[in-house]
Amino acid sequence: MSEIVVAFIVGLVMLLGLVGAIIPGLPDIVLIWGAALGYGLVAGWGEYGIWLFALITLIGLAGLFAEVWVSGTGAKIGGASIRAIFSGFALGLVAFFVSGPVGGVIGLLLGTFLSEYVRLQDANKAAQAMFGMGLGCGASLGIKLLLGMGMIAVWLVWVFWG
Repeated sequence: MSEIVVAFIVGLVMLLGLVGAIIPGLPDIVLIWGAALGYGLVAGWGEYGIWLFALITLIGLAGLFAEVWVSGTGAKIGGASIRAIFSGFALGLVAFFVSGPVGGVIGLLLGTFLSEYVRLQDANKAAQAMFGMGLGCGASLGIKLLLGMGMIAVWLVWVFWG
């Protein structure tokens, strides 16, 4: 298979990864990273490819870390306890596997709300914590989108100059 065809297919897979950065529950940064790995294995690493792939890996790890950290920070700013943050993540994970991406988001928010409500017996404060979690999740999506675009930019440098 020619290197141009490989680069085209990898580019399309990476664009799907960017879509995943916007739609919760779809593969995102991991898909972009996997496509870059596949490119290196199929098309070759070239002179700088391994170093550029290492940079792609570091950016991807930052994106995965940011997803959890920024969401949790938003909830913390909204007044959520650590228990509520973990409860939200746990219910979101279960709901994701039961009903998909939309269920995961609903589970995340509902878990945060319910945990805070049980702790504080105050629906307004629980709603504020849930809102903070939602804002944090939204911010993390934006950060992952930007980092995903950065990963693709590094890959393009690899394709054209690496």
